[in-house]
Amino acid sequence: MSDTEKSESSNSGDDAGSFLTRAMTTNLPPPSTMVTVLDITKDALPMRFGRFELQQIVGQGGFGTVFRAYDTQLERHVALKIHRRGVLETEDQVARFLREARSGGKLNHPNICPVHDVGHLHGNHYIVMGFIEGVPLSKLFSSVHPMDPKTAASILLKLTIALSEAHEQGIIHRDLKPSNIMMDQKRNEPIILDFGLARSYVVETDQTQTGQVVGTPAYMSPEQARGPTGAVGPSTDIYSLGVILYELITGRPPFLGSLAEIFTQILTAQPSPPAKHRPELDAAISAISLKAMAKDPAQRFASMQDFGQALQAYLRVGSGSLPPRTGRIAGTTAKSNQSRSAVPLKASPVRPPLASDKIEFTCPKCKLPVRTPAVTAGKKGKCPNCQAIVPIPKQMSAAAGTEPSRSGSPIRPSRPIEFTCSHCGQPVRTPPGTAGKKGRCPHCDRIVDIPTGK
Repeated sequence: MSDTEKSESSNSGDDAGSFLTRAMTTNLPPPSTMVTVLDITKDALPMRFGRFELQQIVGQGGFGTVFRAYDTQLERHVALKIHRRGVLETEDQVARFLREARSGGKLNHPNICPVHDVGHLHGNHYIVMGFIEGVPLSKLFSSVHPMDPKTAASILLKLTIALSEAHEQGIIHRDLKPSNIMMDQKRNEPIILDFGLARSYVVETDQTQTGQVVGTPAYMSPEQARGPTGAVGPSTDIYSLGVILYELITGRPPFLGSLAEIFTQILTAQPSPPAKHRPELDAAISAISLKAMAKDPAQRFASMQDFGQALQAYLRVGSGSLPPRTGRIAGTTAKSNQSRSAVPLKASPVRPPLASDKIEFTCPKCKLPVRTPAVTAGKKGKCPNCQAIVPIPKQMSAAAGTEPSRSGSPIRPSRPIEFTCSHCGQPVRTPPGTAGKKGRCPHCDRIVDIPTGK
């Protein structure tokens, strides 16, 4: 029995006098006989629930109702989720609920909503989580106003880092969707909610496979839609995050229709290219979303870390300047593109760097991209993402970033090298210092030869 349960049991007489005082004021049965889940309506608030003062209903879902509550013992506001009638009716269901709550309680990451406590009071099971002041991600875009691709990629990059840590601990979310991601208004950071209802994919030997479908249909992976929970793993969250990316940049999910139609499409249909709904989208971000949503888990990103690296490469390269993948790509024909030949793209001239130019590098702590003035080269600075003090790399040397002109004039910066990947045919841009070397394609993750750019 937890300390919370002990204190509630020892003070049950006090609780009986204050519990649901506005909902029920007479004939309140003793706690030992009260086993029915009570419905708490908005007009009954505020009211006491053990040590919590329920103030406002902030959400309702498949598990139950979420209240903004004040913890009178720890003197802080929390999100209190109380299960609805019919959810926890058997001992197995209660055991699974406690198992999943413990899984959420193991996670400690700034982009994951913390689980503080779990308990049972007067027939009601509840879970206590951090209260996030902010706006759901679902409110920040629409079919008329989809999200800027770079903004969407930046948000998802932070989510991949958080989910990667969860997966390393054997925990998957299984119900990722825009409404389960809150944008914290204080830190402007995406926070993943409902990890307290996740399930460890390290299946216990005595746990039975019920075949219950868990998740929201539009964001379910094919393995979730089929039912058996044994097939669900980290790649399930990768798929759901791919659907979220698709929806953010197009303004709509890949599959629409009735419940039965959505399930059928998830299992049998390929999503239409994002550019069909938003023609100005570049090929790089479209390829990332479609790869994450591959029907076969083996064809998706191998891990959340790989997903994040693809997003990071997209943000670093600045693929918004690349042409969309159509019948022609910068002078190459559709036929030559299908042959996967690595043909250099025509690049516009690049001006020499000025003293005010920026240094771009990856923070060694949070792995997010950082841009800082060139005058800070070789010094230390605070990462704007994780606030850690990190060393700033020195400027690129002349040998790596410049080349002499043929006329023997002073050294001038060379232009970035742009070419099509010989494996996936996607456009790639890479720094000039990599000419003639090998590199990893940010789209298909294959090793390719980088042309000299001559």
